[in-house]
Amino acid sequence: MTSQLFVPPGVGHLRVCQNLSVTDKQLADALRSFKRAESVLDERRQELFKAIGRAIVENGERQAAVVEQTGYTREHVRRICAAYVRWKSGETTTLKIAR
Repeated sequence: MTSQLFVPPGVGHLRVCQNLSVTDKQLADALRSFKRAESVLDERRQELFKAIGRAIVENGERQAAVVEQTGYTREHVRRICAAYVRWKSGETTTLKIAR
C-alpha cells in the first residue's frame, strides 16, 4: 500500500502553496506583464532572424561565425538562412527561432 501524502500541485518546478492567496488583480497584472514580454520576445526573435539572414545571405558572413556568436547549431543556422531566402522572395515562413 502506498502512502497518501499530499503533494501540492506543481507550476513548473515550483510547488504551489495552498495557504497563499493570489488576487484577481495580481493574476491579471502578472498575465499582462507576461503577454507584453512574449510580444517583445517575438519581435526580438524576428529581428534576430533578419539579422542572421542578412549577415550570411547578403553580407557573406561565415556560418561558423554566426554559430559561434549565437550558440545555434550549424543546421539551425542553415534553416534560418533558407527561411530568410524564402521570406525575402515573399513567402510566409513559420520558422521559430528559440533557444
